Amino acid sequence: MIRLTNITKEYGEHRALDDLNLHIKVGEFVFLVGSSGAGKSTLMRLIYREELPTDGEILVGGIDVTKIKYSQVPQLRKCMGMVFQDFKLLTNQSAYDNVAYVIRALGMSTKEIDMRVKGALKVVGLLHKIDAKPSELSGGEQQRIGIARAIVNGPPLLIADEPTGNLDPQTSLEIMEILEQINLRGTTIVVSTHDQAIVDRFKKRVVTLESGKVIRDVYSGTYE
Repeated sequence: MIRLTNITKEYGEHRALDDLNLHIKVGEFVFLVGSSGAGKSTLMRLIYREELPTDGEILVGGIDVTKIKYSQVPQLRKCMGMVFQDFKLLTNQSAYDNVAYVIRALGMSTKEIDMRVKGALKVVGLLHKIDAKPSELSGGEQQRIGIARAIVNGPPLLIADEPTGNLDPQTSLEIMEILEQINLRGTTIVVSTHDQAIVDRFKKRVVTLESGKVIRDVYSGTYE
């Protein structure tokens, strides 16, 4: 699903990623952990082509994302869902419209859009909040809407960058349980996090970064 080979990313004289190699198979659930500045968010941005590496190759679903044209990036992102720490919801739109936003441009019928949006909201347990705007939702509910938006198109890959960073422990647990259920349906999931309790509880593959390098990679692992 994802293969990074000899990836280096430099910002001026700062090397954020240093000859990094990582392979994530289809259907895996992977936690990326490490201290602030270790390179987690940089790695995420490279995978979804927000940035390009200074050197190296990045394959996502067999596509070398370093070689595609900028105009092809939207097509690439149709194959992946993205969840962010700050939710990135449209504040003046309902939960329904926030989720529908990403698929309305795909030429689907109104009936198909309606079915997909309601299905995604059901997965995250918020079908009853279909008309609510973000200001009427808790932080956890807003993140659930963000997850619904990420999965509404049925992508094979979901990338979550610190998805529980702004949430309390109980809500964080609920969010991670939703991601685990999505993974059990076959979606490959990559989560960057500082949340040691979450990582220790779920016992997934844990990849630890330090100074832009992978220093630890364990299956059914813990944070440390």
